Amino acid sequence: MPITRSDPKPAVPRRLTLQRGFTLTEIAIVLMIVALLLAGIMLPLSAQQEIRARQETERALADVREALIGFAASHAASDGKPFLPCPDSDNPPDGIQNRSASPGPCTAQEGTLPWTDLGLGRNDAWNNRFRYRVTAGFSNSSTGFVLNSNGDMEACADNACAASVAGSVPALVLSHGPNGFGAFSTGGNANAAPTDADELENADADIRFVSKVPDANFDDLVIWVPHSTLVNRMIAAGKLP
Repeated sequence: MPITRSDPKPAVPRRLTLQRGFTLTEIAIVLMIVALLLAGIMLPLSAQQEIRARQETERALADVREALIGFAASHAASDGKPFLPCPDSDNPPDGIQNRSASPGPCTAQEGTLPWTDLGLGRNDAWNNRFRYRVTAGFSNSSTGFVLNSNGDMEACADNACAASVAGSVPALVLSHGPNGFGAFSTGGNANAAPTDADELENADADIRFVSKVPDANFDDLVIWVPHSTLVNRMIAAGKLP
């Protein structure tokens, strides 16, 4: 009688994979880790936005400095010497420089940046206008500046100016930073005045300014056109001596 063989049973794998579900404790631990990770991502978002805004404003200020130097290189006063633009002293600002005579001196040595004349944007990253001050001897369109012209502004490490950062500055531009104290808004309205002594120094319309690392009370960003840079660029452009 023939023997009928059934199909062989499949071999049992040598290694068995154990499958089981997560326990409630393990799920709770995973959720806690995810929550901590999300908290670590979400909390610095405002700080990241401020960093980006400061970087954007720093780039804009660098463009302003180049535009001011370019303006001087492309404009000649009545005596053939270069000159810098005047501030926009209108209220509300219109982005156009103001002179008491044409050609002649500025109506005021400090105001907002004449962004229209420079072909630049009018605001910083917080939608406030840039403050601009220029030395009278560098901004007269009747008699321009020469090699030995001296700027009258000083940048300091604090309002007492115990340490000078830069002297004989011909032109200076600043953003009043995230808090906007002392600035003109994009609509031309004057913002609240600063309460911090260093920020107040940057809004009191004199020849001294504070430039330092931002802290809890001070967030202004300040740049200037160095005298040596301006003069050397005018020599290179054939505008001086």
